[in-house]
Amino acid sequence: MNARAKITLLTFFFAMCGTVALITAWLQQRADENVKPADLYVVVERQLGDLRGGDFMHAYEYASQAIQARYSEEQFAAMVQTQYPGLTNVCRVEYGEVRAHGSHATMQVYLVDPDGGIMPCVYMMVHEGGLWHIDGARLMAPFPPNMRMDGTTL
Repeated sequence: MNARAKITLLTFFFAMCGTVALITAWLQQRADENVKPADLYVVVERQLGDLRGGDFMHAYEYASQAIQARYSEEQFAAMVQTQYPGLTNVCRVEYGEVRAHGSHATMQVYLVDPDGGIMPCVYMMVHEGGLWHIDGARLMAPFPPNMRMDGTTL
């Protein structure tokens, strides 16, 4: 193969790689745009409602496959009660920014207790089997007492 054929072949190869990269980025952006924050809110609201009612087994159904592989229903209930005790007495939930990344999303959630205390939290979500599931939650430091949170309540 002469030098001209090699250059042509390499140019074609790089052009194809560039085209595939552009198409992939476009498809990823479209997938991210199709994530409806309301779909994520429903999952969090339902799980928190079950936790408030003490129905840990039903709350377990909203956990991702990875969480369910790591914890049995009983272990999940014990983990929530020990590591996330505030989740069982949340009286109001407010939502912040949602960031979608294909089949994954993160969202800011503000958990308000009956005394008005605010616990910020980041929820990690995953789209599995046509539904969104909770793949983890990271509690942040609570807001100082009497700190007001600005924004819209959903």
